[in-house]
Amino acid sequence: MTGFRTHLDFLAKTDDLLTLDRPAVSPQIVAAEALRANGPALRFRPAEGDGVALASGVYGGTDQLARRARYPWTRLGIGFGIDRDPDYVAVLDALVGLGERADARDVTYVKRAASTTDLTVRDLGLPQPPDAAWPRFTLGLASVRVGGGTCWAPIHGSVLDGETVRARVPQATVDRLSQGDAVTVALGVPPEALAATYLLAVTDRLADPIQERAVGAEVPLVPTAGGVVPSASEVVVEAAVADQQPETAAETGEFWERLVDSATLTLDVTDVFARDDAVVPFTPLDVPLADDLQLTALARAARLFERANSYWGISPVEWLLLPAATRLGTCFVASDVLYAGFEWQLANFLFSVSESFDKIVVVDADVSPRNLGQVLADVWIKAHPARDWLFSESDAPAARMPTYRADRDTGARLYVDTTWDPRWQEEYVAPRVSFAESYPPEIRAAVRESWADLGFTTPPDEVP
Repeated sequence: MTGFRTHLDFLAKTDDLLTLDRPAVSPQIVAAEALRANGPALRFRPAEGDGVALASGVYGGTDQLARRARYPWTRLGIGFGIDRDPDYVAVLDALVGLGERADARDVTYVKRAASTTDLTVRDLGLPQPPDAAWPRFTLGLASVRVGGGTCWAPIHGSVLDGETVRARVPQATVDRLSQGDAVTVALGVPPEALAATYLLAVTDRLADPIQERAVGAEVPLVPTAGGVVPSASEVVVEAAVADQQPETAAETGEFWERLVDSATLTLDVTDVFARDDAVVPFTPLDVPLADDLQLTALARAARLFERANSYWGISPVEWLLLPAATRLGTCFVASDVLYAGFEWQLANFLFSVSESFDKIVVVDADVSPRNLGQVLADVWIKAHPARDWLFSESDAPAARMPTYRADRDTGARLYVDTTWDPRWQEEYVAPRVSFAESYPPEIRAAVRESWADLGFTTPPDEVP
């Protein structure tokens, strides 16, 4: 388990974190531009009078349509401690493992890293979007005590004044709360804790006590007024429910809200705890490639990957990806085709268990998730529009994620089959044109040697 600041140190060691002074303009503007430019994660030193430093892009990723040494899952995988260059499926497996039921409730309780302060939530210096009236917090974890356990949920909101917060949380969490109930908000939590919170939210498992999930045994916890939170949290805010209020259009920007019914709460803050030199992550809302989008995409993909590979009693699916570039509106899945018609069954199964997308592209199992360009090339090269682009009737349920379906009206679903027909003999399957398969070994060895002499560290056969 890694704390949030340890996660930042890991990113710095891989040259994927840039530290800056806090800009005079809103940090959200700078963060949004860094994401659009496929830049590194950013850490902003606190300005004079601010209580915390800020970080952006630490769970986000790069555009897979551009050539980069980083991928949308790289930063989260580094936070999980998998590797400096984590395998995509390893990240999915780690995510799935966080949400599994623990064999035993072996929960570790330790001392809280954050100390009591005289700060108010307004003194923290959280970023204020240029078009907003109040500072905002994002990528937060809400802890609610239920019965003998604690439930976690994602939370974001606005700081109205030093003692009042207007927050967005899932409706399932609000239904367990009454006026005066305690709620604890943790900011700057370990990557495993935040990722598990998103996973439980988008898979409708918010009612499960965190002590009964694997992440409850993996992340050391500390009790608070609102239930347990990760002990390494950078900032802990204890509050009580004042009332529930109608939502406004400006409050529904985070991507988990597209998949999870949510509601607005007013919280009266009672105590603020912070670590020395605390650093808090944030995400510019509704910006492509942002942290909240990447976390939602990975959490949903992990759950679908798990379900698809348990449905047939074997594991035919090599990987499943909901790219940020499509805003989760398209599902790419690489699978062995077990028999003729299997790809049709796979597509219909995925449509039946997810509302997020209305397009599925099935590719051959040997295609890499790192090379989205190759995946898209297969759509045009191997899939004939007359027989491999298959539309449903026009009364299919509306997908929740695509922005062009904001009216929530029905429409057609599409799946594209780019796989080779399993009934074909091997000699009829065209070989893939690539460096490794199109040149003899002697030429490949000479090219690699020249490549190394030029100072390139990535072999030519691995360049997308």
